[in-house]
Amino acid sequence: MEGGIGDFEVTLPNLNAIQIQALVRDMDTSMRRHKVLKRTNPAEFRKKVVEENEKLYTYYVAIFEMHFEGKLDGTFFEMLKLKMKIEKGEITEDEASKIIGQQLFKRFVEPVVKPEETPSAPPLSYASYYNELPASSLLRAESKSDGSMPDSNK
Repeated sequence: MEGGIGDFEVTLPNLNAIQIQALVRDMDTSMRRHKVLKRTNPAEFRKKVVEENEKLYTYYVAIFEMHFEGKLDGTFFEMLKLKMKIEKGEITEDEASKIIGQQLFKRFVEPVVKPEETPSAPPLSYASYYNELPASSLLRAESKSDGSMPDSNK
């Protein structure tokens, strides 16, 4: 090991949009299962949710933390939709990045630089957005009955 704190590489699993969504839905189930602990013993609640969602917690920490804190909103689904389009070859990563950048600009920057305009509606919460999706959007039905995730090669 030369200088620095350490030389190692963390390899993220190559999950597709549907698999990432499945991990988040599993976390939903986990949080509902232990909702009593959330009120009575928050530390134990977090421990249980982390234990039951190790892959999301280990490899997608930001998504895990945002969802745990209730900060995951419709923007998450918009990003998943764009990831699906990238996976299908419909758009490039650069095009998706521009789309998200424009949305975030309209949401956060434009109201500050142009306060005289009417602000846009606040983003939907994660739960509200998910419940409004048609069954085929983001392939809800693709999750397997045994709880496993679909193959990433589809």
